[in-house]
Amino acid sequence: MFSPQVHRGIFFFGMISLSFGMMMGTVPTSVPQLILMGNWLLEGQFRKKWELLRTNKIFWILSSVFLAHVLGLFYTQDLSAGWDDVRTKIPLMFLPMLLFSTKPLSTREFKWVLVFFILGSVTNSLWCLAYTHLLHRNEEVRNASRFMSHIRLGLFLNMAICVCVYFWRAVPRPLVRLGVPVLIFYFLFCFYALGLASGLLNFLLLLVFFGGYLIIKQRLSVKLISVFFLAALFAGIYFYVRSIDKEQHDTQPGAQNVPQVSTPWGSSYIHFEKDGQKENGNFVLININLDELQRGWKRVAPEDSFNFAQQYNMPRYDVLVRYLASKGVNKDSLAINNLSKNDVQNIKSNIANYRQPGWSFFHRRVYEFVNEYDDFKNQRHVSGRSGTMRYYFWKAAWYAIGQHPLIGVGSGDVQQAMTDAYKKTHSPLDTEWYKRPHNQFLTVTVALGVIGFFILLISLIFPVIKLGKTLSWLYWPFLFIAILSFMVEDTLETQAGMTFFAFFNSLLVSDSFWKRDEMGTDGTKATGGL
Repeated sequence: MFSPQVHRGIFFFGMISLSFGMMMGTVPTSVPQLILMGNWLLEGQFRKKWELLRTNKIFWILSSVFLAHVLGLFYTQDLSAGWDDVRTKIPLMFLPMLLFSTKPLSTREFKWVLVFFILGSVTNSLWCLAYTHLLHRNEEVRNASRFMSHIRLGLFLNMAICVCVYFWRAVPRPLVRLGVPVLIFYFLFCFYALGLASGLLNFLLLLVFFGGYLIIKQRLSVKLISVFFLAALFAGIYFYVRSIDKEQHDTQPGAQNVPQVSTPWGSSYIHFEKDGQKENGNFVLININLDELQRGWKRVAPEDSFNFAQQYNMPRYDVLVRYLASKGVNKDSLAINNLSKNDVQNIKSNIANYRQPGWSFFHRRVYEFVNEYDDFKNQRHVSGRSGTMRYYFWKAAWYAIGQHPLIGVGSGDVQQAMTDAYKKTHSPLDTEWYKRPHNQFLTVTVALGVIGFFILLISLIFPVIKLGKTLSWLYWPFLFIAILSFMVEDTLETQAGMTFFAFFNSLLVSDSFWKRDEMGTDGTKATGGL
């Protein structure tokens, strides 16, 4: 419809807009893809595009996961949910189709696409920092990420760090050499300031991955430095986590940790668990007088009252007894009377430890993980604990796979299959936590069976086999990050995760494909796209 130069400009604009916009939420992610699709259709030349795609094995392999989910519609029971799932996964086919049938990005264009991704990452994280620490009193760690889940944000920021390293290697200019370390430090600070513990864990695993490479490939001095650095790093992490665990679970001396008979007003204490949950080394479920707690809390916060007997507003009771335990006092009206206005506000804000307002978001996440593990180890209530619930998610997923092992339950029936599995395995999770598997490999296997699992696996392995050493250096950390994400999240079930994987996988594989073709490593002349 337009001149080739105009179509090329629109294509490049769409690519940099998507690279930036996928950090900024649903609409900025969707609109650039619509622009790219519209431009591709208006450009025409469909016969040439089909010839480029028809014999391109890599394109079909990358698209196979989407096509498998389309086939899954034919035997799903919930067709509406199936269509929603397939619609979410359109980028798995559209982006490879676009990049394997369009004139390849030049080296300069490729770098600019990555520059806009860095700009998007900086813009996103700056807004999250400002919203959380300047504009609002945000006590909930999971609310720190404003445009996507905190887990997805950690995923993107890890990729941003890898892109920074790519520029360090590819653009040896003084300004780049100065700016890249600053950006990397900034993104690491974001992990800490926003409490992105899973993102930081993935970063540490990336360090191990590349540390292993240095240990194997480099000279002896580099090997020794790498080993020492990794050992010191993980020793520091161990002692940091251990210090939080000791602070939480080493019993403090004092009468508050000895079961007592009666309150100062002569009412009886009850003791639900004499050797169990603790806050700051103080037992939570001993020395409790429910009547005094209910009356006292209703007096100081009438709009937020609870009733244990009627099971009314029990989350408030749970936070209250933990908060009082953290202060090292019994759970009675005397303790309520001694609460300050800040204490009352903290409890109403679901803060369960009086020290928490002074903690960083990262410290809070580690504190949560330590408590989650302790509850899991001692077989306490695990609903709502994001880390330890995954054991029950995966257990239910394996049961669901066992019921339909070959082709699965279909693209739209994963949630129903999981709900049935939770019931039949007598899961201890509350029904509100009957979630999907939180493991992309398991989710695909529940939906499409072992056939779907092998299709996903082949789509990850085939580009490595086919392109080998011609793959961009940046592809390897991307693949490592993606696989880590697949192991603990349903990455391809949300727009943010889907776009992350489809965009970088298509971009990096197609870039290496065209460069390999130009170099003639397959013995053919480069086509260069349209």
